[in-house]
Amino acid sequence: MIDKLSILIVAVLLAFTAPAAHAQAGKAPCSAFQKLPNGNWTVAQTIKIEHGSASATLNPGLIVSPGTQAAGVNLYAALQKNCH
Repeated sequence: MIDKLSILIVAVLLAFTAPAAHAQAGKAPCSAFQKLPNGNWTVAQTIKIEHGSASATLNPGLIVSPGTQAAGVNLYAALQKNCH
């Protein structure tokens, strides 16, 4: 749900590096994704999404299409809303 996006906390993990960069709460980490010509998104770098007590690690190559959920968040909707 888009409403849940406001409490989304996202940590972008750079592949093979120790410290994680942190995105602002409520913002999709756009630099970790690429938009495909068909409108879907692909994960470009490993990313960890935390939302409440749920978390998910997304690896490069994962396709994010309408309805894709990660850690209880509609990831596709969040990317469409926040990443241009």
